[in-house]
Amino acid sequence: MQSAAAELLSFGVCGLQLTPGLVPTEKFHSWLEERQVKVRTHHGFHWQRMRAKVWSETADCLVVSDSVHPPLKDDLCAGIWQHRAECGDYNHLILETMYPGYCLGNGEELLWAMDLGLKLAVDVSHIYLQLCQSSLEPKIWRKLQNYELIQELHLSANSGKADSHQPITKKTFGLDWIRERSSDGTFVILESYIHRLSLEERQQQLMLVQDFLQK
Repeated sequence: MQSAAAELLSFGVCGLQLTPGLVPTEKFHSWLEERQVKVRTHHGFHWQRMRAKVWSETADCLVVSDSVHPPLKDDLCAGIWQHRAECGDYNHLILETMYPGYCLGNGEELLWAMDLGLKLAVDVSHIYLQLCQSSLEPKIWRKLQNYELIQELHLSANSGKADSHQPITKKTFGLDWIRERSSDGTFVILESYIHRLSLEERQQQLMLVQDFLQK
């Protein structure tokens, strides 16, 4: 974890999202605190192991991450999860908008989440998948854009077929809306897999994000 974080910080980034799948580094938490690095934890991130289980069989949230994915539709807890959401059990959580196959992976469920007043992390890459796969109507996407309880904005690109976390370009879906929506200080998180890019390409990605946020 620490070496990857140090490399990103060397580019001048203002904060980090910590996600599951990172190889733990001893005392990494204190290393970040010493450097006063702003962090957002996501889904099954864990300081001591590569990932933590997020949802129990009874739909309890087992992590304290800043944002989490809702369960897969075929998870045993999915039905219970929906009932508990309607009872207000997850009003303290930030739930990410997903893609077909997950809860909150289609327009009907996004309307449901907004009607319940759930806090959301809007991933524009996932929204693009929903639109491309005809599971989200443009009018619902327009309503979501104006939803008051958006807490995070997640940004990456894909071809419309899979959540591939490709590098963004100036034409990436949702970029203009994120620029407008983030003007109130809402967190913007670049989720492109920049570890697969060259040093120059990584710098270009970060400069692109910094440039569009400053406009």
